[in-house]
Amino acid sequence: MQRDLVEYFNGKAKATSNTEKGVDANHSVELQEAIKVWEHASLDTSDYCPDVECAWSKVKSRLTEEKKVVALRYFYWAAASLALIIGSYFVFQSTVTSQVFSETAIVKADEKVKEITLPDGSLVWLNANGQISYSEDEPRKIELKGEAYFKVAHDAEHPFVVESNGLTAKVLGTEFNMKNTKEGVRLAVIDGTVEASAFEKVLTLQKNQQVDVVVKDNVIRRSDITDMNFLSWKTGMMTFSNRPLDKVLKQIQDHYRTEITLDNEALKACKVSVTLDNLSLQESLNVITTLLNGSVEQKGDSYVILAGPCEN
Repeated sequence: MQRDLVEYFNGKAKATSNTEKGVDANHSVELQEAIKVWEHASLDTSDYCPDVECAWSKVKSRLTEEKKVVALRYFYWAAASLALIIGSYFVFQSTVTSQVFSETAIVKADEKVKEITLPDGSLVWLNANGQISYSEDEPRKIELKGEAYFKVAHDAEHPFVVESNGLTAKVLGTEFNMKNTKEGVRLAVIDGTVEASAFEKVLTLQKNQQVDVVVKDNVIRRSDITDMNFLSWKTGMMTFSNRPLDKVLKQIQDHYRTEITLDNEALKACKVSVTLDNLSLQESLNVITTLLNGSVEQKGDSYVILAGPCEN
């Protein structure tokens, strides 16, 4: 049978040829079974390389494919890492921003005076269109825009500080008014003592004293208060004693936020003594024109006072 197998593998002879050669049936059956076993056990030689150069070419091809796979995996990993970093940054920024706003209290007044009680018990009257802001961690450190009147609760261990347009006011417990404009700031002390500082200069103010800060000139000046009508926005009262009419009308204009003119320039020098106590604009103008024996005429949003020469 071994010889028959050799002939089969070498010449691809058919197994049936053994019978023709006179091989017995049992021997033919064994030959057929051996051939089947060999055919099932044979290896796939389609990828077989007969020399070293062929084999090395296939190895390099596989290495190149593996490098591509590794590079692609690295790209996906880098992209995922970058996305994670960017996402974490925006989450962090969002958290920080929300924390900043949650720790800062901002209070605004619209077209009328607003009364505010601060966390430390201090009272603030905020004039129309004004704004104060403070940290919830430091409620006795205030930043002011516009005008406000402060009645500060006494606390010897925690000074009350107000900053506005270059001026810093530091107090322990007192009452004062502060107003800032584009030109500067005026601080007036109504009761107690205030330490005012600007341009590296510190001044101590007592009751009925005020300080003016002129930003463009880097100047801070202290003086006595001679006219309390600057508080009319809070008290609603204006008092004039032998004041020139043009000065009186200027304060009335500022108080009511309107324009008032005279038809006769000579009226500016007329002296006026009067108290306007929580009156409307029309009521205040009627009082003034009565003193002048004149009248008032409205033109749009402005007013004109008509009167003859004054007696004084």
